[in-house]
Amino acid sequence: MRIKRSVLLTVIGLLLTTNILTLIFSGKGEGKNTESVASIDGKDITREEWLHSLEDKYGKEELKALINRKVMDRLALKYDISVSQKEIDREFAMIQSAYNVFDEGNLQDEKDIKSQIKADLLLEKLLTKDVEISDKELKKYYEQNERLYTIPKMVKLKQIQVPDQSEADQILKELKDGSSFEALAMEKSTDQKTAPLGGDLGYIPDDGNILTQEAKAEVDTLSKGEWSKPVPSDDGYLIYFVEDTIKKNHYSFKQVKEQIRRKIALEQVESPMRAESFWDELDVDWYYGKDQTK
Repeated sequence: MRIKRSVLLTVIGLLLTTNILTLIFSGKGEGKNTESVASIDGKDITREEWLHSLEDKYGKEELKALINRKVMDRLALKYDISVSQKEIDREFAMIQSAYNVFDEGNLQDEKDIKSQIKADLLLEKLLTKDVEISDKELKKYYEQNERLYTIPKMVKLKQIQVPDQSEADQILKELKDGSSFEALAMEKSTDQKTAPLGGDLGYIPDDGNILTQEAKAEVDTLSKGEWSKPVPSDDGYLIYFVEDTIKKNHYSFKQVKEQIRRKIALEQVESPMRAESFWDELDVDWYYGKDQTK
């Protein structure tokens, strides 16, 4: 499983596009295509013009994504292939430990990421279903790369940054009175990177260097759902909230054996890692023609 930050961003972008198109096209109806959605110097832009523009820009990719979802579902039934929640959670934990230094590009919706992980695992299984790798080779790979299968303890944090102690105390009072940490972060945090995200810092590895020693010591005393006392920083004071925790874990060879088999097998498979590789098998025909699958 090899999901990079850029891929995650693309995934979320496509998901957002899907939602937008669904909302827009669900509004289509008799007489609606000629209604005005904007005007320039008194001249209207009609809903029909708008929809044509959206179809030209997003239509092909959205139709391809829809076909691919249907293709994967059909093939999963045909070959009796499934992806367990345990597999998805393991891949998600490994992605978080591999890529989660603070970066807005990583702070994506967990549900969407796990949905993409499931789709990618299913595709990997389909592409490699007929490839056999000896146990000796699998064991050798595991022993040479065992560090990749150790997940450090991680904490999913949100933060609120304020300029002085009095404002920090006011934040604590509002939290105790029942205010949402996320809402307060968006409204009152002075940190420009995390405030628009509700203070979200993502998953912070225990062995990372993102937090100061004082902040780490304070966060280590917290349980899920608790917030910290104000911690001094270069820009004032920080209040942290523990949204989730992942325990340190080391995956045994038995637990990741199938994952390793797929990884090695994918290097031997000639077909590109795309759902379109299976279109011929299911005799897919679409609006853009046989030569337009790329």
